[in-house]
Amino acid sequence: MYAAALANGGSLDKAQPGLDFFAKLQKAGNLLPTIATPETIDSYATPVTIRWTYNALAHRDSANGTPDIDVSVPATGRLAGIYTQAISAFAPHPNAARLWMEFLYSDEGQNLWLKGNCNPIRYDDLVAHDAIPPDVLANLPDFSGALFPTLDQLNAASAVISEGWDATVGVDIK
Repeated sequence: MYAAALANGGSLDKAQPGLDFFAKLQKAGNLLPTIATPETIDSYATPVTIRWTYNALAHRDSANGTPDIDVSVPATGRLAGIYTQAISAFAPHPNAARLWMEFLYSDEGQNLWLKGNCNPIRYDDLVAHDAIPPDVLANLPDFSGALFPTLDQLNAASAVISEGWDATVGVDIK
């Protein structure tokens, strides 16, 4: 929804164009009221989905061509999200957790994220000092220009989407 907003004149602070886009899909008969899963995609019940790149690429790779899954990263509407990590103040072995986090943010750890089709936080730094193996780099889609919303922007967009879905799009997705 947010990516559709970004691709259709919206912004991180303006999610309504995403609702309007899905309303157009619905009116044209092109919005299937089904939550896409690998199973619905594999059975051809869901011909087109919008999902996180790493999930789509992992599904494509595991499908081994059956079905043939084409993963396209749109030229506009590139939305990014982050996963946060923390070490509990009550961890029984906080130094072990710190060592694990050090590994995750090392060149080796970041390259493991890339091999799993994820865009790691240190991607630009890895590119700057040629730390990405050429075969891994060649397999990555172009995700430049992806926008990272703040928590406040996500909460505001969620409210707009949740409160406006029925009136604007008017279909239950199950």
